[in-house]
Amino acid sequence: MPTYDTHDQTEIVPPAICFSHVSCRIGNKNILYNIDLNIVQNSIAGLLGPNGAGKTTLLSLVTGLRNKTSGEITVFGFPEGHKEIRQRLGVVLQETALYDELTTYENLDFAASLYHVQNPKRKIHEVIKLLGLSDRVNDSVKILSGGLRRRVAIARALLHDPQLLIIDEPTLGVDVEARHAIWSHLRLLKSQGRTILVATNYLDEAQALCDTVSVLRAGELLITTTPEALLTRTGFCLDIQSEQSAINSITHALGKHQGVLRIDRTPSGLSVFLSGETIPDHIIHLIVQTAHIEGFRVRPPDLAEVFKTLEERM
Repeated sequence: MPTYDTHDQTEIVPPAICFSHVSCRIGNKNILYNIDLNIVQNSIAGLLGPNGAGKTTLLSLVTGLRNKTSGEITVFGFPEGHKEIRQRLGVVLQETALYDELTTYENLDFAASLYHVQNPKRKIHEVIKLLGLSDRVNDSVKILSGGLRRRVAIARALLHDPQLLIIDEPTLGVDVEARHAIWSHLRLLKSQGRTILVATNYLDEAQALCDTVSVLRAGELLITTTPEALLTRTGFCLDIQSEQSAINSITHALGKHQGVLRIDRTPSGLSVFLSGETIPDHIIHLIVQTAHIEGFRVRPPDLAEVFKTLEERM
């Protein structure tokens, strides 16, 4: 339940989810280690990390599909396992687990009966409209694209009007157009007051969706911050295309520059990683004064590069 400050009686809203020193061990392997993390209500929070980082396990702890080894987890102030949590929680796993032979409506109708949804017809039509599925109501799920199947799975998770929606890889296996459609629907859900916890392998998805991102690596939490601050911290990348003979000269010229975080050799030249405060034009000017280059481009780092930079700077 919410707590109150005794001085001004201002309501202090508990986090949607609170992890306190949470670890999870499966067999002889630590999957998660000493996780401290708060998910703010009415936000989209991202779990970012490669396969094996511990994202799915962390979600499984919240949903009750797996037990922690140590620590404490609360959801809306309730301890894990409390009956109130189940009523407030909607879950979309990597596998949609829909019934292929049934239509979209029949899948939702069956799920509504399991959830004991009040006025199921009204609620089904509400989530169908919300997820843009009105023209797919009578289609068998087996003929739907991957993106539409994900939308049906999200609609199913919303039938009992949960406050918290947990989604593991929301755009897994879908095309670019479907990704943007799903992102749009998730932003709409947030605007309606829901809290969403998303696990993803994709940095661009975290940028597009999330208010905060928590970066996991091998079961440990590296950092929790905003997507913008993460990119400022990890900088961006300047890919230089050049002859191999110019690489040593460029590397030497940039080696002592404070704005250069790291320099990696690539088959076509160099990748120069710059801090978020560094102006790329200054670095490019220095490079062209040092050696002839054939081309360049400025881009955000990919996920593997983010991890490498974070580990070197922490």
